[in-house]
Amino acid sequence: MELITFLSQLCEHCGLSEDQVKIKIIENDEKAEVKLDIPEEDSGIFIGYHGDSIDSIQRVLRVIFQAEFEGKRVVLNINGYREKREERLKDLTSLAANSVLETKKEYAFNSFLPAHERYIIHSTLAEDKDFSALESVSEGVGRNRKLVIRLRK
Repeated sequence: MELITFLSQLCEHCGLSEDQVKIKIIENDEKAEVKLDIPEEDSGIFIGYHGDSIDSIQRVLRVIFQAEFEGKRVVLNINGYREKREERLKDLTSLAANSVLETKKEYAFNSFLPAHERYIIHSTLAEDKDFSALESVSEGVGRNRKLVIRLRK
């Protein structure tokens, strides 16, 4: 079974018709981005709370179709969720960093963040010269892992 067929059938099982679903695969040297466009009102079931569902579906796609994409990283993007989430994380990082600079108190992100989202925050902080007095660190393990922004020691 091909990835597009798999996703089409998954969407069908979730009550979407073929004409409501658009699937496109964009490949480059290191990744295969699977773009799934569905009606916005149905996207919640596929994205889930804080992206839990999209991340789970992505893991399933990686396991099943890793051979089809010759070692490339498979990334699932539903209705542009990945770009929207990245922008939101950058905005949150700036707000948190400014708060730390003002209050001199560290800021801990409340919810669990997957590794790729922690990376976005680390990178955003490191690339902004206005935040050179700050550092971001991950503390804890597993689902208890938290990202903290604080003044450099």
